[in-house]
Parts: sequence; structure tokens; C-alpha cells
Amino acid sequence: MGNRNIWPETDREWVARYRASMAGKHVPAIALDERERELLNAVREADLPAADLFGDAPTLAADDVLELATTAEAVRTSEGGGPHHAVRDAGGTLLGLGVVSVLLLALRSGWSADLNIAHILVAVSVAVPFMGWIAARAFFSAGRSGAMTGVLVTAGAAALGGIASAVALGNDHIVARAVPVPILGLALIAPGIVILVWASRMQRQVLRTSWDDSDWLRRLRGGLRARFVPAAVARGHVSEIQQSLAVSDKLAFEEYGHPLVLARDIADADRTSRLRLWWLWILAGSGSPLVGAALVVTAQVWGNLTIPIASLLLLSSIVSPLVGWSRRPWVQQR
Repeated sequence: MGNRNIWPETDREWVARYRASMAGKHVPAIALDERERELLNAVREADLPAADLFGDAPTLAADDVLELATTAEAVRTSEGGGPHHAVRDAGGTLLGLGVVSVLLLALRSGWSADLNIAHILVAVSVAVPFMGWIAARAFFSAGRSGAMTGVLVTAGAAALGGIASAVALGNDHIVARAVPVPILGLALIAPGIVILVWASRMQRQVLRTSWDDSDWLRRLRGGLRARFVPAAVARGHVSEIQQSLAVSDKLAFEEYGHPLVLARDIADADRTSRLRLWWLWILAGSGSPLVGAALVVTAQVWGNLTIPIASLLLLSSIVSPLVGWSRRPWVQQR
């Protein structure tokens, strides 16, 4: 029985390409396992190589994705589906900030640097808005606009307070002198690594199944607005469902499923929503590197590396338009 799900040696490269093509395509693990069992059984019954029986693995995977991918799986693995996505982003961001900080320390101070309280406060004040943005984005995607606003206000206040305190203290409060930069580097990148390891060990996210109608309706509206459905359209959908629930003896979750899943389905069918999301993706993907390049050139903190780094950022700013052009919503078939 233990060998029934093992692919023949000659087909393992094919199935590896199939799995790689299915990865990240919002296919539930149970459905993917069942589909692989079907393919393996067909291979054994036909006594033919998988490539001869099914053809190109990525092509078959693309067809299977159209049938097996679900909106619920897309929501479960997204920012709105649970904390895993946000924790992973926080770890990656902290690791990136740590690496950049280490490079700057090495360029400015060589192998050792003085460490004072003001520098620590500034470093924390820079990191806090990044973490706040990640948490706020996760709350926004989950349809919780109130929590998003609270996180943004708290993060902004903490960052401003930290910077103001650093300015008031000045550079006279030295914590340690001539600290080796490699040791500082380990201390700076360790939090990001720890959080990424934690994220990799987090349990599989599951979608919430217990809702009261009022909370469900709020999250539906929040989910629609998070997908940039026009406010009037979102209110119309919520009002229509609210009216139908008034004459029904079922709960909203029983009748319509998870509110974020329904919100995504509605948004995917709304051309304005698709267009707004596409423009946001393009502008964020192009604007962030351009802003970064401008800051690098203005600050001149990278010394001889300033021009190469700015040039790399400028080149990266054209990636999003090039990739996104094939996904422009006005030509996509829905």
C-alpha cells in the first residue's frame, strides 16, 4: 500500500515539472493530491510514460488549474486569509532593512562603529512604519478598515515619537564604542531571519467558519472595498444580500459562504475593480523603485555605489509595466 502513490522513476522528472507548474496557482492540496492519484493510476493502467500519455506537463497543469483552482484557496493563502502572509512579509522586510543597514555601516565606518541611543531610536523609527504598513495592508485585505486605520495611526505616532526623541537626545549618549560591524550585522539581520523561520513553521491557515450576520456583512463590504469595488456598487451588493437574509432562515455564511471569498468573486467580475487593481500594481511596482533611486541619488550615502544602485532601481521600475501589460484587464477574458 505504501508504494501505490510513488511515481515510476522514468516519470519523476515529468511530475516534478507538473508540480512546479501547479505551485502557487490556488489549487487546494486535497484537490492536487487527488488529481495526481488520477494521473498516476492512468499511467499504470496504460503502461505508458506520462509524457506520452498526457503530453507536456506545464500545458496539462495550465488546463488543470482552470478546473481545480478555487477562490477560497486564493483567499486562504492571501493577506486577508490569516497572519502567515503578513508574518512572512515582516520577516523579509526586516531582513532587507538589516542587510541595507549593515552595508551602510560598512561603507561609513569600516570594521567598527560607535553605537548610541539616538541611532537605535532612529533605526527603530524607520522599521516601525514598514511593520505598520504590512499589518495595515493585511487588515485592509481582510476587510477590517477600522483595525487598519488604528495600526497606521499607531505606527505613525510611534515613528514620529522615536525620531523626536532621537533629535532631543543628540549624539552624545554612547552605548558602546568601536563595536565590530560584523557583530552589529548579525544583530541587525537576526530578527528578520528568526521571523522568517517562525513563518515557515506556522500552521496552515484556515478560513474562519463562525460568523454572525452583522460581522459577516461588515467584512463583505470591507472585502469589496479592499478589492477596489466602487463604494456605491459595494453598498448595493451588501444591501441586496441584507434584504435576502431578512426573509431567509439561514445565516449569511450558510447561504453565501465566506465573505472574503464572495467579495473576491464579485470583484473579479467587476471591470472597474480589475482596472483599479491593475493600475495600483503597475504604479506601486514602478513608483517604488523610482522613489528609491531618487532617495539614493539625493542622499549620496552609498559612495561609489550610488550610481550603480540607482541605475539598477531605474531598470527595475520598468519590470512591472512589461510584465503587467499582458495582464491588462481590458483585454482579459472573464
